[in-house]
Amino acid sequence: MRHLTIKCVDTFTTKPFCGNPAGVITEAEGLSEEVMREIASGMKMNLVEIAFVTIPETGNASFRIRFFTPSRELDMSGHVTIATCFALIEEGRIPLNDGLTKVIFETKVGHVPIAIYFQQDYPAVMPGKNDKNGMVLHLDGERSGTLERIMMCERVHHFHPTNIPVRDIADVLGIDEFEITRTGLPFVRASHNLDWLIIPVQHKETILNMHPDLIKLGILNRQYGIQTNHIFTLDTFDSESITYSRHFGPAMGLWEDPASAIASAGLGIYLLQYGMTSYTSMVMEQGKEISSLARILVEIDKNEGEIDAVWVGGLAVTSITRTIDVQSGEIVSTS
Repeated sequence: MRHLTIKCVDTFTTKPFCGNPAGVITEAEGLSEEVMREIASGMKMNLVEIAFVTIPETGNASFRIRFFTPSRELDMSGHVTIATCFALIEEGRIPLNDGLTKVIFETKVGHVPIAIYFQQDYPAVMPGKNDKNGMVLHLDGERSGTLERIMMCERVHHFHPTNIPVRDIADVLGIDEFEITRTGLPFVRASHNLDWLIIPVQHKETILNMHPDLIKLGILNRQYGIQTNHIFTLDTFDSESITYSRHFGPAMGLWEDPASAIASAGLGIYLLQYGMTSYTSMVMEQGKEISSLARILVEIDKNEGEIDAVWVGGLAVTSITRTIDVQSGEIVSTS
C-alpha cells in the first residue's frame, strides 16, 4: 500500500487560505499518467490544479513538473509552479544560498528558470515575521532566514488590436461600457501560450462588485478565439500596488482565477509598452475579496530599451497537508 502526501499551497500570499491555492505532490516518481489523472480527478481538497514532481528527463533541470486539473493535463501553470517551488524549499529539497538561488523546472512547454531570493540570518530570526514583504523559514537546526520572493521567468507577451466591440464585452461583464472607454487605455488581445483579453476599467469598485454572465462570456470568447479575460484598473486598494484585477476563463472551464501569474506578467509589459508606468518592478493585487487579495510581483528586465525578460512571482504558504492512499484515493491523515 503506497501513501502520498498532498500539500495545499496558497500562492501570492503569506496568509493561509488566501491567494490562489494549488495542490502539490513532491514525490510522484513511479506514478503513471493514468494514476496522476485519477488522483487529480478525485481531489477532495477543493483544488482546481495539482502538480506532480518527478525526476527530470534532461540533465540541466532540477525537477520535472506535470500539471493536472480534475478533467485534463495542462502544459503549464504559473501559480502552481510557484507553489511547487515553495513546497520543495519547505522540504529542504532546494538548498538555499544566502542571496540568490537559481533552479530550473522541466515542463511540457520547456525549461522554466526560477530565481529564489532568501536572506539568511544569524542567529535565528524571531518567529511571527511573516508579512507581505517576507516569510521566515527555519531550514534546519542551525539556519533560518527570510524568504523574500520566488520569481518565475515568463515569455514576453505580444499585443494586438481586438475586433470585439466594447459594448459586447461590457454587457457580458455587467458593467457600463464607459467604465472601459473613459480610461483612455487600449483594450487589446494578448498572445502567449494562449490568447486573452486585457480589459481596462476605471474604478476598482466596478471590478470588485462585478458579476459577469460567465456562460455568455465563454460563448463570446469562443466566437473570437479568446481563452481568458484579465480585467484591471489603476485604481488600487493598496497604495503600493500598481493595479487591481480579476481574471475569468469560462471558455477553458475556469470560472475565476484568484491570481494569474501569466496574465500579470503580460499586464506588466502592457503597462510599460503603453506608457502607463516607467517602473520595471511592480506589485499587483488580484481577487474578489478585499481581505484576501493576492499580491503578485512582476519584474521586467530591459536591455538597451527593449524588454529582454519578464519575471513573475511572490510568496506562498502551506495551509493543509493530507496523506492519501494511492489505490483507494481515501484520505489517511490531515494536518
